[in-house]
Amino acid sequence: MVKKAKATLTLFGIGVLLLLVSTVMTAAQSGKTDTASLFHNERLKALTLPDSAIVGSASHRIVEGIWVPESKDPAKALTFPQQVKIECDNNGVDGRQCIEIDVTLAAAKTIVSVQDIDTEEYKVDSWDEHGLIASYGGDTAAPCQRHVLTMNFESGAVSLSDIPTHRKGCEAFAETNPYRLVRGNYYVDTSPNNDMDKPAKVEKH
Repeated sequence: MVKKAKATLTLFGIGVLLLLVSTVMTAAQSGKTDTASLFHNERLKALTLPDSAIVGSASHRIVEGIWVPESKDPAKALTFPQQVKIECDNNGVDGRQCIEIDVTLAAAKTIVSVQDIDTEEYKVDSWDEHGLIASYGGDTAAPCQRHVLTMNFESGAVSLSDIPTHRKGCEAFAETNPYRLVRGNYYVDTSPNNDMDKPAKVEKH
């Protein structure tokens, strides 16, 4: 997702960025340049749950989970995992919106950190007892893609599609990229069965 690529460089974020760059350079020197292996930490795991109904009222719904690409193509996998919370309101003409809060995690071999915390606002296009459709983009502020969010309140299915507008200058955005929200969360496994926890061997002379 293009909107997922935004990052705020705090001092901590700069430090993490430098560490990641160092990791990439080290991997490149060793001939290992696979992105999936570069931005991977065995400790970072996902606990996933089946979909469940999105409960709430006629004016408020909330859902949390993890964005997962619908495509099985490894090239379309998200480089950085994202934990998200989406809160939608249906309060009159000026109060029909969904706010998405994204926590983007940066993982490397020796570190897992919060790379960015971002928010996105969708305008609710339709809302009834069965679900909602909300969207943003496709305008002068974001001319190359329109992002469409759908929720089915009964099944709990939540999806997001990044749809190209095919405008001039947007040739890089040629395909529609669909994602689904999987219930669950990321966590750092601190169990002792990890090389990072093994005491260093002291050689006896």
